[in-house]
Amino acid sequence: MKRTVFIALLLAATAAQAQVVPDSYRRQQAEAAVRFVDSLTSDFAHYLEQLWTDYQLFEGEQYPWRQEPQQQPVLDTVTDTLKTDRQVPFGAMVEPMEAAPYESIATDAPAIGAVTTVTFYGRRLDFLVPRAVASATLGSTRERQVARLWRHLDKGEAARMAAQIDHQRRALYLNDWGLFDLTRQLAATVTCNDDIGAVLTVYMLNALHYDARLGRAGDRLVPLVSTLERLYDVPYTEVDSTRYYAFGDLPRRGRIHTYSQQMDGATRRLDMSLRYSPRLGGALVGNAYRYRLEGRELAIRVNQPLMDFYAAYPQTELVVYANAAVEEAWAAAIERQLRPYTEGQSAVGALNTLLDYVQHGFQYQTDPQQFGREKNFFCEENFYYPANDCEDRAVLFARLTRMLLGLDVVLLEYKDHVATAVYIPGRRIRGHYVELDGHRYMVCDPTCLGAKVGDASRRYRHKKPNIIKINNGL
Repeated sequence: MKRTVFIALLLAATAAQAQVVPDSYRRQQAEAAVRFVDSLTSDFAHYLEQLWTDYQLFEGEQYPWRQEPQQQPVLDTVTDTLKTDRQVPFGAMVEPMEAAPYESIATDAPAIGAVTTVTFYGRRLDFLVPRAVASATLGSTRERQVARLWRHLDKGEAARMAAQIDHQRRALYLNDWGLFDLTRQLAATVTCNDDIGAVLTVYMLNALHYDARLGRAGDRLVPLVSTLERLYDVPYTEVDSTRYYAFGDLPRRGRIHTYSQQMDGATRRLDMSLRYSPRLGGALVGNAYRYRLEGRELAIRVNQPLMDFYAAYPQTELVVYANAAVEEAWAAAIERQLRPYTEGQSAVGALNTLLDYVQHGFQYQTDPQQFGREKNFFCEENFYYPANDCEDRAVLFARLTRMLLGLDVVLLEYKDHVATAVYIPGRRIRGHYVELDGHRYMVCDPTCLGAKVGDASRRYRHKKPNIIKINNGL
């Protein structure tokens, strides 16, 4: 691979200091980086030639089944002004994972090759693909042939393609999953061969510093990637106590071959959190969500490409959905149409208004009833699918509370239910609550019909939910 590409890949993190670092020092560092990467690439290709190790391929873990009520629950206590004042015990505290800051890469010259267009959830993206990469071949999926192809990708300057993916990542505000998804789609478009596409995918992910490796199941190659958060319903293997998820056409269980040593510097795990909403463009869904609230109709439309992006998203931990960013257009519609109902009210009054809206504004249906499996919604998906259930309503209510009232909120995750709890500063309110950091967070159940601030169903008064923290910056 060209030296300029590797210099940029390894020294991008120091680019911001270029004006304060002497030129002679930068040259010395660049020359050292070139020597290191040249030897590293050669050593790794040589390592790929060695016999791969046999590992167990496990069937994708199923998301924990919530035994939610088949019908929307109704509060089984009487709501009045003399509520029982009771602290609800809780179990584990679940917080969003903290990933290392993403470091962009760059090259000092454009790729030379033919233009290839990838349609990524409605967006047409152009990439310059070096001819040597587009014409790559693979005699078999055995170790020596894979190593030969890896060296060919080096000479074909495939890292310039990785730099273009990095550029599109920043332009579209993609998270790590979006980058991985785009990388796979580009590799599939360029090669039209699943095995070569798997090698190209892993090569580019490694160039982008991600912990990805190749796996061979039977005679098929697939990319294996590690993640910060757990994924569900995706086959995986474990190498040195690290879980690698397998993406591709392969058995859901059996054996898989891969290598135990990873390329130096390729250590970043995919972060499934969604700190920014992808900017995919596209049309709004025509059949808008509609609901009559106090005699006025609410009409909320969502972005179809974003719904497609969410539909392809592997199921992961609930904390990811609770902390996911939302699309600006959707947020603006919510602000415009719902804020008039909460303005001028006390915090308790506004929360009761939002509780009543979420309890009555959507059709209730459990995930097994609607999808045949557990499926957590990103916030906007509540306005796309015909129905939702308790965790979806809890995520939505938490978002509305943060957006419209500016109050801190957490999720209460039981084995068979999800509710929320909200901190209301400035006054002591009677009712059921959890205590966090010396503050009372009042129980708010956006699924249980008739429940108001501080109301808790008898079924959950003595159960210990896990607390899912929500980033206060949302």
